[in-house]
Amino acid sequence: MKYLRFILILVLKLVGKIIGVPMFYLLLPFRAYARNRVYNYVLQNNVYLKRLEEKQYKLEGNVYYPIVISKKQFYLRDKGYIVYKDVSTLEYYLALFIWIWFDDDSNYDTHDGNESEENINKLFGNTWDIGDLRGKHPIVDGKKTFFWICRNTFYNANYMFEEIREDDKNNFYIKLPWIKWHFGFIPYTNSTRKGRLVYFSEDYDKLDK
Repeated sequence: MKYLRFILILVLKLVGKIIGVPMFYLLLPFRAYARNRVYNYVLQNNVYLKRLEEKQYKLEGNVYYPIVISKKQFYLRDKGYIVYKDVSTLEYYLALFIWIWFDDDSNYDTHDGNESEENINKLFGNTWDIGDLRGKHPIVDGKKTFFWICRNTFYNANYMFEEIREDDKNNFYIKLPWIKWHFGFIPYTNSTRKGRLVYFSEDYDKLDK
C-alpha cells in the first residue's frame, strides 16, 4: 500500500499542477474558511501537518495561539491565532479539497515577499505563523499572484501529503546509486529535509553523504 500511495501522490501532483491555476481563482472566496477548518481538524485529531506542528499551537479559551514565534521581524509576527471550531470529518474533507490548492507558506499570501517591503497594503507573514489573521489581510496582486501560483499552485497538498512522521507506516526509501535514482521519503538520518517525499533525482544533493 505504501508504494501505491507514493504513485498516487505523483499522479495527484501532476493533475494538480495542470488544473491548479483555474482552481485557485475558482476557490479563492473560500480560502480563509477552508484554512480555519483544516487547521482545527489537524490540531484536534493529531493529523501530521509538519509546518503547523512546528508552531506548537496551544488552545487558550476558544482560540489557538502559536508558542513558537517566527524569527522574522514583521508587524503581525506575534499576533497570530486560529479561532477554535469543532470540525466533523466530512467538513474536514470538504475544507481539505479547497485548502490544498493554495500555498500557506507564501509570505505575501499568494506571492512571495520580504518583510522589509511590508506596508499597510502588504502585511507580511505566512499563514503557519498568523493563522486566521491572514484571512483579514488577504493579498491578490494581479500579475505577481498569477506568476506565483503558476509555480506554487497546489502547494498545500505537498505540505499535507508529502511529509510524514519518522514512525509512519508509509515510510520507505529506495536508492539505486549507480544510476543516482532514488524514491520514497528522505530518511530521518538525513540532517535537512527529514521525512520529505523525493522521487528520481529531486533533492539528491540534500542527502547526507
